Amino acid sequence: MTDVAGSEKKDHQHHNHHKIVDGLRTVFLAKEGAADLMADLFAVDGVYETMFTLPGMPTRFEGRDVIREHLRTRLGGAAAVLDTREANLTTYPGADPEILVVSVELVGFSHGTNSDFRINSSLGVLRIRGGEIVTYNDYPNAVGGSAAAGSLDKLGALLISVAGQQSGS
Repeated sequence: MTDVAGSEKKDHQHHNHHKIVDGLRTVFLAKEGAADLMADLFAVDGVYETMFTLPGMPTRFEGRDVIREHLRTRLGGAAAVLDTREANLTTYPGADPEILVVSVELVGFSHGTNSDFRINSSLGVLRIRGGEIVTYNDYPNAVGGSAAAGSLDKLGALLISVAGQQSGS
């Protein structure tokens, strides 16, 4: 006997995953408005967490409007420097049908280094419900992104500054 209701629910969730992955691909390729495009993928009460940040920086953003404002700040500079031409997203469904792991590779041209780049940009663990992102735990590659943008020196200076503040220097 076939479980038709279970099969339909699985197909619906599979469709939701594809919708979100296609939306994320659009975000990574956007020349303008990436923050708004990404925020619109979230549920109104969705949560976005950046798992690796510098001490003292916020890591959790709750609600679509708060997420939108954070992403406008975070994504604004990258779009000006990186001309992303390919966004390769590899997905790994979780045992829980709402969970989807997404690995992101970006390929393009950097105006910061005046050269082509290819980076493993991030890994995301998403909970998708009703066709919207409910939670997004983002594990970004800050070093790879900074190298692609030609701003490793700025990242290094920032890390030295944070280390100095922590040690009381």
